[in-house]
Amino acid sequence: MQRLARYARGAVELHITPCVVTMPPACDRLCVPSNERLVGTQFAHFPVGGPTPVAERIGEAALPDRYREASRMLYQCESVDGAVTEFGGAAQEAATLAHAPIVGGTEAHPVRCPTGAAVLVPSAGAFARVFRRGLVLAVPPFWPGAPTDAWRRDLGAAYGSAFDLGCDGGAALATPLMGAGARGAPLVEAADAAADAAAAFVEHGARTSDARVLFAVLDDDVADVLDAALSRALRRR
Repeated sequence: MQRLARYARGAVELHITPCVVTMPPACDRLCVPSNERLVGTQFAHFPVGGPTPVAERIGEAALPDRYREASRMLYQCESVDGAVTEFGGAAQEAATLAHAPIVGGTEAHPVRCPTGAAVLVPSAGAFARVFRRGLVLAVPPFWPGAPTDAWRRDLGAAYGSAFDLGCDGGAALATPLMGAGARGAPLVEAADAAADAAAAFVEHGARTSDARVLFAVLDDDVADVLDAALSRALRRR
């Protein structure tokens, strides 16, 4: 894990790590991009760009045509949500469901956190030692195929909610780049949205010198794009 850059006098940082779940930067909480059911990846496969599968557990052979037409399918290990499910196990799932009641949806598709919102849940099991102040589960929007006002609003709201919860009390929140994985957004669009959210955090949310947002990405290519976006958005701060 390596820190690449600091912005706005350290209120925002950029790190590169093989896995933000198992090798995070030093932090208090982790932001986990999640589906609105908050069931982790109970799905054997998840279609990039959505929609969220309806069945609790599915296999690729059983997918309807609209899932087969996705640009590609993600396995559990390819997403932050999946890594949390794998390493957090039953203890983390139980803690999540106990602190995130159903707020809408249907019996087949219960919603515990709507798109654009976030929920703070306790960390459990092995995570209790690493993310000692909990996990923030945030639901970014699916990519609509082109940037729209609604997509930008919902992704910004997901970041804003995550930052408000995750940085409360001067905490440091580690977060991946949301929207560009299972949600399907192009890297540049997702990076620009993250940078706008970081600028809003610096302007309104960094209430103490200890409150920090720590972006953690997987490789140099993503880091270069996000660094350029953050540098533009925070160059005056």
